[in-house]
Amino acid sequence: MKKIKAKDAVGMSICHDMTRIIPGKSKGVAFKKGHIITEDDLSILEKMGKENIYVYEDKPGFIHEDDSALRIGNAICNSREFDFSDIKEGKLNIHSKRSGLIKIDREKLYELNRIEDISITTVYDNIIVSEGEKIASCRIIPMFTKKINIKKLEGICSFGKLFSVKPFLKKKIHLIITGNEIFKGLVEDAFYDTLKPKIEYYGSSIIRTLKLPDDDKLIENQIIRSVEQGADIVICTGGMSVDEDDLTPTSIIRASNEVITHGAPVQPGNMFMLAYRNKIPIVGIPTAAIYNKITLFDKVLPMLLCNEKPDGDFFIKLSLGGLCRSCSECHYPNCTYCKGR
Repeated sequence: MKKIKAKDAVGMSICHDMTRIIPGKSKGVAFKKGHIITEDDLSILEKMGKENIYVYEDKPGFIHEDDSALRIGNAICNSREFDFSDIKEGKLNIHSKRSGLIKIDREKLYELNRIEDISITTVYDNIIVSEGEKIASCRIIPMFTKKINIKKLEGICSFGKLFSVKPFLKKKIHLIITGNEIFKGLVEDAFYDTLKPKIEYYGSSIIRTLKLPDDDKLIENQIIRSVEQGADIVICTGGMSVDEDDLTPTSIIRASNEVITHGAPVQPGNMFMLAYRNKIPIVGIPTAAIYNKITLFDKVLPMLLCNEKPDGDFFIKLSLGGLCRSCSECHYPNCTYCKGR
């Protein structure tokens, strides 16, 4: 790269995209890489504060920002799952080819960004992304970097890509609604109408709904029966509080082989429960789910639909940001609620 006065650069080719910012109006590329400078360009360059122009001059052992961005993109992700944008101003944007749950290797992301000149930024880990959504951007900071820096990055990523998107699977769900008041018809159930659209949003469905009284043995037996009948997920609602006559947690514990969490440091969703029987998730949803638009269930559901199995530590880490701010207009999942660490 060679620096020369702008007035002496007429007829020469610039070696990088040049950005022009008009405060409050626009920010974009004024001159693309490879543009041949003309006399008419000089006044624009002057307004951009560019008295000097950089023209390409081969420098052994170094690589240009555009070539660097492309190689970084190819190293950090699988082209079968992601699309690349055109490179502008040295930046390459990466878009998901499918909807699903994005999984990012956080430690690898930090390791790659510690390499000299490397800049990779992503959306948050473990969130829902849509087909076509931008999920990452990469570049180098200067216009050129040492080839060894890019080779180091490629070497690290040869052992595994930086991120992937797990697609949502179509699951068959059994819904067990508990409570004497609902079973006897004294109170109209609100869980079904609340949960149905959330489940169908991801392409899954409630294939069986049962209403049971507050009888721990009946609930336990129905959970076991639902698993034996081929349910992919069993959801139990109601009876999840600390009252002695709330028996659903006891039934879930007895029916399961493994309890992941009984309660979590998240509000709303404190009384949420997750267990497994023969690898089939059993979910206990507290009554908060019918009064609050978003609860812990909304965080866990897409994970289960991608065959993700959260562990106990996952729920502990949700405590940071686990308090819903009860905004006047809900922006979930574009907020801090249940982001975790």
